[in-house]
Amino acid sequence: MREGVCELVPSKAREKGSPLTWRPYLARFDEMKATRQLPSPTGVALEIMRLAQDESVSCGTLARVLMADPALSGKVIKYVNSALMQTGRAVHSVQEAVLRLGVGTLRRIALSFSLVSAHREGRCAAFDYHGFWSRSLALGVAAQELVRHTRYVPPDEAFTTGLLAHIGQLGLACVYPDKYAEVLRQARGGALEELLFVEQEAFAANHCELSAAMFLDWGLPAEQAAAVERYVFGEPEDAYETTRKLIRVLRVAEKCAELCVLQQANRTAVAQQLLARAELLQLQPLHLAELFEHIAREWQSWGRILEIRTYPVGPIRELVHQAQVALSTEAIAGHYGTEKSAHPNWRALVVGIDMSPSQEMADILRQAGYEVFTAVDGESALALVLENLPQFILLPLRMPKPGKSSAGNSEWGGSRWCRQLRETQVGRQLYLVMWADQPTEQEVVTAFEAGADDVISWPMSPRVLLARLRAGQRVIELQREVEREQAELRRVTAELAIANRKLQDAALTDPLTGLPNRRYAFDRLHQEWHEAMRHELQLACLMLDVDHFKRINDSHGHDMGDLVLQQMAELLRQAIRRNDVACRIGGEEFLILCPRTPLQGAAALAERIRQLAENKTWGSDRVPLRVTLSLGVAARSEKVCSPEDLFRQADQALYAAKQAGRNRVHCAG
Repeated sequence: MREGVCELVPSKAREKGSPLTWRPYLARFDEMKATRQLPSPTGVALEIMRLAQDESVSCGTLARVLMADPALSGKVIKYVNSALMQTGRAVHSVQEAVLRLGVGTLRRIALSFSLVSAHREGRCAAFDYHGFWSRSLALGVAAQELVRHTRYVPPDEAFTTGLLAHIGQLGLACVYPDKYAEVLRQARGGALEELLFVEQEAFAANHCELSAAMFLDWGLPAEQAAAVERYVFGEPEDAYETTRKLIRVLRVAEKCAELCVLQQANRTAVAQQLLARAELLQLQPLHLAELFEHIAREWQSWGRILEIRTYPVGPIRELVHQAQVALSTEAIAGHYGTEKSAHPNWRALVVGIDMSPSQEMADILRQAGYEVFTAVDGESALALVLENLPQFILLPLRMPKPGKSSAGNSEWGGSRWCRQLRETQVGRQLYLVMWADQPTEQEVVTAFEAGADDVISWPMSPRVLLARLRAGQRVIELQREVEREQAELRRVTAELAIANRKLQDAALTDPLTGLPNRRYAFDRLHQEWHEAMRHELQLACLMLDVDHFKRINDSHGHDMGDLVLQQMAELLRQAIRRNDVACRIGGEEFLILCPRTPLQGAAALAERIRQLAENKTWGSDRVPLRVTLSLGVAARSEKVCSPEDLFRQADQALYAAKQAGRNRVHCAG
């Protein structure tokens, strides 16, 4: 370890693939923390976060702590009753709200809500506090919805990561209000990367680094801290896999957030960047446009709950389509122009304008309606190519080396310059015409081998010159047509890919509950088993069954039975922990996979799920029901030799729980 640098996480975490070890910005964070001015959750939120780390903590204990903060309690109940939860029956008590949310979600919600409420304004004159929370909320909502698509991490975890990804910026505004105001004025109007650079110069740390330190200080996972620290600059190759996935999500979510808060005039370029980044998540353009519309609606719903300013956001289907066309035809659009008229304004660059033939050619082209640019030599011609993007270049075959006459310099001719130009992305798209006074056979061969499209002998009739350029125009138009056909093919391919993905999702998803189905469950079980064997990790699984489910169907009908199963799925989504996977494997039976979890941890999770079910009111307001669960738990051990054996033991443990009287947890062995 480098001298004078603090450790960021304990030594046990510094294993191969660990997301973070040490970072030099910790000295700055310690200095800021000592001022007691850093943004921090309220005392109640901190206590909830502390208690939530104990797997044996009860929802009743958390509810009693939450009730000590009436404002936070009100926001939690408001969130549970919002359309975001989609739980049906309204909740009126803190106890029931905590049961609906589950421990993990409550922890993140309490942290987020308390930070937003406590820091709506401050002393930094140049810092837009309302704008900061508006954009942060958009980033959090976008990250949450994107992971629902990718299933990289739990959605509530992604929401917290996105919402607080730039909390270090608020920290700098709180601790150094005057100095940070000057930094903001210096970086105003620049990209986020520029702001981070200016912060680094001023504070020896940027706000993303400070966000990472604050995440760890609050006890959030190190993978999240590493992601917020590094995501702005791309996906590092040495990052932990979970961190890399979060970085991909955050990079796409960042552009979604920009589209939410930007004015209409500035959205086209951002849509193109979003489309490019969305490829990291294998999001096709049409699906991306649909997903963004959902993100915008969720952003506004969250804004009403947290009392954060949001804006009306229109659909981006047309923007995405334009961006798709721009990306797919970038070469042609960039180098041949994107004019919509039937007779585009052709641009030509004439090189060697200090030579009489070049001047004559320039005059002929101007009279024919070309937009003409001129250059003395190859060096200045290259600058004009990059600046004006002409479609045609006319240059002398015997172009002299800069600063010398043409005599004796045929080695530094137009062919050599042409060859160098063709090696660039820009140069490969141009139509190059080379000319000379009675060129030799060898010069013509060399010119074509260097990449020339045509070689002419000057002097030449203006009509013949323009006719040859019209032939070049036909070549360019054909290239454009090919690009348009390729863009259309890519569009159709994208639509087919979306349809194929929906079919794949349908094949792996239970249509009633929305949970992964039996096929996905056993595929994932084998995957987690081999991962655990390869790295000597723990693995547990839970089998659970709804007690006396047949009575519900017989007494209240299958519609009520379906409703109970849907409510069961929602309870599992809220109750399972980070990296757990809940699946419906048939009827009223569910399987939960718990990677890197010992038998005791899985048993604690099973007991918490059982208590949540026992304390929950099921069914509807018209037909309230009481539902209990039986659960069986098994874990990988020396006596468990295959994933099928692990499942069999969990199933046998479930049977034992039902034989013992139901509404209980039984562990294999």
